[in-house]
Amino acid sequence: MMASLSGLVVLALAAALQSAVAAQIHLLQGTADLVLLTLAAWYLHEDTPGSWVWVVLAALMVGALSALPWWLYLAGYTLVAGLARLLRRRLWRASFFAYFTVVLLGSLSVQSLALAYLMLIRHTAIALNDAFNLVILPGLLLNLLLALPIHSVIDEWTTWIAPAEEEA
Repeated sequence: MMASLSGLVVLALAAALQSAVAAQIHLLQGTADLVLLTLAAWYLHEDTPGSWVWVVLAALMVGALSALPWWLYLAGYTLVAGLARLLRRRLWRASFFAYFTVVLLGSLSVQSLALAYLMLIRHTAIALNDAFNLVILPGLLLNLLLALPIHSVIDEWTTWIAPAEEEA
């Protein structure tokens, strides 16, 4: 029960920080996705229960704060959570390599879905070269720069919420 409430608190804090702080930090036109980083770290941690409800809640939170629809974030965050759970099962202990892989592929998928939505559904004229160089790559770089601090915070949070049993 404590871990479930903790997951909701973590997601709410990540969404609030993303809308208040990370939205103000730009590298060219790209911004960081703190909710994506939080989901990746949360689902890769071996002591946390992974629930698909958190993906839906995260998509609803970010969709409410964004001009893009919530189902777009649901598709991207589902890919992130699925890849993280797959890597967590395949690896004995989730390494930083697995986390950076999830962050890299998740960032590319969410931003590519957003670009495809804007181009195909909203009929926005965006040059692919400009979108890639000015939005996707800088956003990916910001996500990779913030990945280690977010991972450390989530690791400490989960250790505090669900401490590992000590060996006798």
